[in-house]
Amino acid sequence: MDNSTVHRSELKHKTLNSIGWSLVSQIGRQGLMFLIGVILARLLSPREFGLVAMITVITNFASIFAELGFSAALIQRQDVTQEHLSSVFWLNLGAGLLLTLVFIAGAPLIAAFYGEPLLTPLTMFIATNFLISSLKIVQNTLRTKSLDFRTLSIVEISAVGISGAVAIGMAYAGLGVWSLAAQSVILSTVTAVWLWKLGNWRPSLTFSWRAVEGLLGFSLSLFGTKLLNYWVRNIDYLLVGRFLGTTPLGIYNRAYDVMLTPQVGVSRVLSRVMFPSFSVIQEDKRRVRSIFLRMTRTIALVTFPMMLGLFAITEPFVLTIFGPKWSEMVPILRLFSLTGMMQSIGTLNGNLYLSQGRADVQFRVGLVLKLIPILGIVIGLRWGVIGVAVGYSFASIILAYPSFFFAGRLIGLTFWQLLGNLFSVLGCAVAMAALVWGVGLLLPDWPHWIVLTTQVLFGMLVYILLIHSLKIRAYQEIRELLSEQWRLRRGRLEHISAEP
Repeated sequence: MDNSTVHRSELKHKTLNSIGWSLVSQIGRQGLMFLIGVILARLLSPREFGLVAMITVITNFASIFAELGFSAALIQRQDVTQEHLSSVFWLNLGAGLLLTLVFIAGAPLIAAFYGEPLLTPLTMFIATNFLISSLKIVQNTLRTKSLDFRTLSIVEISAVGISGAVAIGMAYAGLGVWSLAAQSVILSTVTAVWLWKLGNWRPSLTFSWRAVEGLLGFSLSLFGTKLLNYWVRNIDYLLVGRFLGTTPLGIYNRAYDVMLTPQVGVSRVLSRVMFPSFSVIQEDKRRVRSIFLRMTRTIALVTFPMMLGLFAITEPFVLTIFGPKWSEMVPILRLFSLTGMMQSIGTLNGNLYLSQGRADVQFRVGLVLKLIPILGIVIGLRWGVIGVAVGYSFASIILAYPSFFFAGRLIGLTFWQLLGNLFSVLGCAVAMAALVWGVGLLLPDWPHWIVLTTQVLFGMLVYILLIHSLKIRAYQEIRELLSEQWRLRRGRLEHISAEP
């Protein structure tokens, strides 16, 4: 067996293992976050969620400046030295400290912009996240680059659990919006402490502009793309909060977070592993193309039925899980379920640009295309929060083709090839959602929780029967993958037991 074959086998094993741990992390993390979010939504009001969303739309934007795109640059670059790592660490730390001070000083301006005096102390408190988060950037990057998602899983799940428990306790004690603010800061703090405790790397007291400049070409283009993507995803929060108020923003925020759950839990898991893996094989475009198609099939197999199923059960889902005070979420979440289905695949486009070292192309394409959703949101604002959701969703549909066209051509993949790759899964998901919708129509006067339970169980059964009986390719591949992993694990256990 030659070295290239051995290397390929090792990379495959490491990638599969990383995907497994990433799934454990994200399922655990997202499951915990969803449960915590539901409990907090029961204890708090939409207004309190809206207040925190007003702050985070600005502070999350500023956090992009603290990171400056260097994480991806360090992952993409093959010859990273201690000089690179230490220089990036001190630069991130300086940026984090500066942003903390700027936002503490500017807190009254943010409160004045929204017309909410309570935002002044809240912003000052949440601003500490900049400094705390800057401490963990390089540590997290090193774990990601080495595909050590086992450690990241431990860190992320424990941080979510601890911060969530504190937030629930504070909310139950009547501390209101401060429970949400504390959750954010504690999450960053626990994550940073764990990464330093479990990591071996420490910065040296050196800083080199030469090392930084070696990363800037890639990081600056990525930085620009992140800024564009951020405002496309968050301009709605800013405008809804400014012109419609805290309660509509809180409802919109909850609906958007529910829509993101499958994306974060599935799409971003694979995206997180794909980028470092693609960077290793970036010259072999055929392999990158093959893996990309397989990953998109796998994601669609999970996210398409989740989002289309959510479309069919939105009303009983919201009323059962969140309660009647969140009923205005229903039409917004129904729109977002369709948007989320498309975004679960579109999220992976960035990996093609980055793995090929073409963050510059990604930025130039985004500079033009990202204007469309912003325009849709601004136009929709005059019809209230529903209008904003419609504008955002419609713009996402328009962007589906051009967004993939420019990324796909870097590896010789067309939009129609991608669509054909997903067609069988989409057909099964649509058929399942239609049947689930029909079941709901047959139970109009039943309690919401019974309708929800019946629809969910029926939908799961129908979907599994469809993909199994039709021998859907993605389903067959997952079965083969699980079987292979089981054989490998059993082989290792037998080898260990046979040793004297």
